[in-house]
Amino acid sequence: MKFRCAHRWAFTRWGGPLETLEDPLEPATGNEVTIRVTHCGICHSDLHIRAGGFDMGGGRMSSLERAGTRLPVTMGHEICGEVVEVGPEVRSVAAGDRVVAYPWIGCGSCAVCERGDDHLCPKAANNLGLQRPGGYSDLVRVPHDRYLVPIGSLDPARAATFACAGITAWGAIRKLSPATADDWIAVIGCGGVGMTAVALLAATSPARIAAIDPDPAKREAALRYGATAAFDPGADKAAKTIAEACGNNLAGAIDFVGAESSSSLAVNLVRRTGEVVIVGLFGGEFRMPLPMFALKSLSILGSYVGGLNDLRDLVDLAQRVELPEIPLDLRPLASVNESLDDLANGRVVGRVILQPA
Repeated sequence: MKFRCAHRWAFTRWGGPLETLEDPLEPATGNEVTIRVTHCGICHSDLHIRAGGFDMGGGRMSSLERAGTRLPVTMGHEICGEVVEVGPEVRSVAAGDRVVAYPWIGCGSCAVCERGDDHLCPKAANNLGLQRPGGYSDLVRVPHDRYLVPIGSLDPARAATFACAGITAWGAIRKLSPATADDWIAVIGCGGVGMTAVALLAATSPARIAAIDPDPAKREAALRYGATAAFDPGADKAAKTIAEACGNNLAGAIDFVGAESSSSLAVNLVRRTGEVVIVGLFGGEFRMPLPMFALKSLSILGSYVGGLNDLRDLVDLAQRVELPEIPLDLRPLASVNESLDDLANGRVVGRVILQPA
């Protein structure tokens, strides 16, 4: 089967707007699979990708171009759709299957990839929406069927979010030690990923949840989706106020912002033996007196998206358990530039999901 072309929305210069491009597709070979995209989420990291890198603090920026990413770039890594073509060696999916795509493509053969951590592959990065064309398109070519997870009867708009927001939240939650009903967990930053973490914690953990965000609408939404209490990090003496409201018993904090202010807040919130997981990529740097690690018995961990097995586990969980559903804003793919601007300016509650015409 041959498709004339994929119709993509891509940027052709760093920081520039997305424009429509046509990309010829040859028939799938080997284990390749072609998906007709039905839903694709917009992630905050897409803003960094379009900008060309990440703020590393001290006036330093990482460069995706120097790291090997080539223009044009078709973003979109939260992809759900229907299989429309398979290569001759594909056995796990067939035409007509509804699937969510795992976008973090590694070499597939090293020990890291073999344990399902393709996103941490030291040998190769071939990610959908960055090095490979992503889901801001009507068709996506996935290099191997192992990266596809059937979704059955799940809502495809919601399943699309599992590929990044879902596994990023799930992977961070799993970095924390098991909590009790007396413990509090802080979720700092209640955008799409943070809101997903609130919902997953509410469904799977006995701990109480402190949702922290400067936007009143996001705080209210977090309370609806399972948070026990919500706080404004910009309030006077916020760290002291929040910690006391939680009985000075914050066992863990997950920072979905990743800025100097949010990470500093997380460290100051948690109790002795507390755990801080830094997820967000806003950028910058943060300093802390080294003795505090020992005096507070503090653990600080990084968490980058999630593994292929995390995606499989999350889909399985969603099929067995009724998870709280974060707000979704379905929009046409043609609105992608406006939608990215809305996200950049804090006008999105939950997740924007794009739908090709």
